[in-house]
Amino acid sequence: MRAAGLVDVTWLPFELHPEVPREGMPRERLLPPDYIARVRRNVDAMAHEVGLVMRTKDRLINTRLALATAEFARERGMFEPVHRALFTAHWEGTAEIDRLADLQRIAAEHGLDPDELGHALADGRYEPVIDRHRADAASVGIDAIPSHIVGGRYLLVGAQPVSVFMEVLERIAAEHGERSVDQPR
Repeated sequence: MRAAGLVDVTWLPFELHPEVPREGMPRERLLPPDYIARVRRNVDAMAHEVGLVMRTKDRLINTRLALATAEFARERGMFEPVHRALFTAHWEGTAEIDRLADLQRIAAEHGLDPDELGHALADGRYEPVIDRHRADAASVGIDAIPSHIVGGRYLLVGAQPVSVFMEVLERIAAEHGERSVDQPR
C-alpha cells in the first residue's frame, strides 16, 4: 500500500498472545485488573481523540484464524479491504474474528470464496507464515502491537502520536538529503 504518496506500508501478521487458546479466555486470566483498566482508559481516550470506535472485550481472542484470513486475502489481491474489515469487525464489535462463520462472511463480503477460506484455515495453510513473521518480529525486538519499522531501521513500539512518525520521517528525509516530508512536491 502507498500512503500519501510518501511511504510504502506493508502490514505483517503478528500474534500478540499465542498462548490464548482457540476458544479465547477471560482477560483476567492473563492480565492484572489494574492493567486492564489502564489500557481501557488509554484506548478509550485515543479512540475518542481521533473519532474511532474501539470497544474492548472482556475476552481475549486467539487471532490466528483472523491473521490467516488476512493472508488468504493478500494472496488474492484483497488484503487491504479484508484487513480493514477485520479491524472494523473486531473493534466495532460487529463480528467475532476468531469464529470461522464470521471470517467467512467477511471474506464473502469482499468477493472471496468462503468455502475456499474454510478449507485453507482447516488445513493450516497460513500457520507457517504467521509463525515466521512472529519469529522475525521477535528477532528485532517487537513484542507489542502496534509496532512499526520505519525506513527499515527505526522501531516504533506501541501506539504513537502522529508527531512521532513525522519526526522519524523527517530524520529519514534529512539522511537522504530530501525535502521535508510536509513540503509539497
